[in-house]
Amino acid sequence: MSDDLFTPTIAPAAYETRRPPWRPQSLIFPAVFGGPAAATVLALVNGHRLGLPRRTNLAVLGVGLAALAARLVVTLTIFDNGADRPVRLVGALSGALVWLAASAAQKRRFRAYELRGGEPASLWLPGIGAVLLIGFAEALLVMLVAAA
Repeated sequence: MSDDLFTPTIAPAAYETRRPPWRPQSLIFPAVFGGPAAATVLALVNGHRLGLPRRTNLAVLGVGLAALAARLVVTLTIFDNGADRPVRLVGALSGALVWLAASAAQKRRFRAYELRGGEPASLWLPGIGAVLLIGFAEALLVMLVAAA
């Protein structure tokens, strides 16, 4: 007698192949050095790699946009053309706030990924690229808004 009880219902070919995610804890370095825009982009890519629901990724995007707006507002309030103000520190703190939100949203799914035997991807090249490209674009935006 043939029993279908032990026949798998989902074939291995049905699993979509995704690139391995980064450790959510490792996103702190690009967040501090690149600011909230770099942290948001990397967190959204990592959320997609982890297969997070759209609602969660939209929440991370909202936190990223709010942190960028807060950085611009705080920078405009403390910006003075001759003073040496902590504008860079404001960027690092707002990036760290985005990291907190992303880490809280992604740590459970990443832990499940690790428990299934998954190995995380390296964040070195994407992190450096995000800091250089997106962080530079964000600094340019801050300079343009402060100059206006």
